[in-house]
Amino acid sequence: MVMKNPPRVFVSYTHDSAEHKDQVLLFSQFLVAQKIDIILDQWFLENRQDWYTWAIGNIASADFVLTIASDRYKRAAEGAVTREDNRGLQAEAALLRENLEENRPLWMTKILPVVLPGHRVEEIPIFLQPRTADHYVVTEFTVAGAESLLRVLTGQPPHVRPELGRTPDLPPHQPVPAPSGHNVQNINSSGGTINAVQGGTQNFYGR
Repeated sequence: MVMKNPPRVFVSYTHDSAEHKDQVLLFSQFLVAQKIDIILDQWFLENRQDWYTWAIGNIASADFVLTIASDRYKRAAEGAVTREDNRGLQAEAALLRENLEENRPLWMTKILPVVLPGHRVEEIPIFLQPRTADHYVVTEFTVAGAESLLRVLTGQPPHVRPELGRTPDLPPHQPVPAPSGHNVQNINSSGGTINAVQGGTQNFYGR
């Protein structure tokens, strides 16, 4: 079912490098062009922000959270960096883990791991289940290159199950009577059993 209103989507990523920030910015611009209401920190720099409360409020109100895979994102989300590094992402990842713990069925459908060009599935944090749950590989910033992700964000699955059809009429099988004129007689002898079929052949089964 196509979503009536533009989905509100929070983008969670690390500032690995200027190039990575630009890539995430270009990706976000592409999604906005597809009528996706993107929440990206780079578009909220006009005023001084309390980024922790900003993230808490926007993640809570989002329909989806995109976690952008990178080596730095994985290490920060898994606590493999110092407490001084990527503080914002460490706080966001902690919040996402908390949400999953509180209501896993809901947040499993809202948190979408995304792999952009040049990155690998192995860069998805382990708590987001890179191998045992869905992730979304974007090959290029086009509708075709991001189709699997766009289908989820816009509520347009690739296949729709048809309506239930009519139950087939399957009457019970009737037993088939033996052909007439073929009476079987068992004759026991010391050498075995002879099946004599009138009108047919004789079979001898030796012991």
